[in-house]
Amino acid sequence: MPAEEFIINTYCLIDDLYKELFPNPIRTRGYKPKLSDSEVITMEIVGEWLGYHKDIEIWKYFRRHWFHFFPNIPARTKLASQGASLWSVKQKITERC
Repeated sequence: MPAEEFIINTYCLIDDLYKELFPNPIRTRGYKPKLSDSEVITMEIVGEWLGYHKDIEIWKYFRRHWFHFFPNIPARTKLASQGASLWSVKQKITERC
């Protein structure tokens, strides 16, 4: 399967599960993030699958190769912070699968 297709399929799966498990918004305050939670989780899953185990490696890979899929990629620290704050979401998705 081409990487492009893998990214799209992963995003669709994660987004569907996210909407099923969390029908109401989990954020009630603050600014809306540049990337959706589904996009961040997809980037982390694809990055891990490709062998990138650090936030900076995943961020660099997607900025360099898939910027057209994720044009709103924030600064690395913002991406890492958003990903870290989604630990309970990732746990529920893992339990569901």
